[in-house]
Amino acid sequence: MRKNSKIQKSRTQPSWLDQPENRKKSIRWFYGLCGFLILIDLVFSLGWHKHAAFSEDLSLHTVETLPAFYGVFGFLGCAVLVYLSKFLSRIGEKNILTREEDYWEK
Repeated sequence: MRKNSKIQKSRTQPSWLDQPENRKKSIRWFYGLCGFLILIDLVFSLGWHKHAAFSEDLSLHTVETLPAFYGVFGFLGCAVLVYLSKFLSRIGEKNILTREEDYWEK
């Protein structure tokens, strides 16, 4: 019974993020941190190349030195994977990635 009373007590007490002003503060801190990291990435990307020691090819340096290249590349790669999986699950009558709902009951 004592365990249940602790659960009830913790559910009734509001947490730190239940207050709207604290939620706004945490979101502002998050956006500020994101902006600061983007600024640091811009400074370091324009100043020197991060992986210049690994390659002697000049054409590779021009693409990789763009600000936020790796973030944009990762985001686009994930988006392509999501849309490709949706496309493959809807191809024709034979679904490649999905099974019927009662597949294991057959």
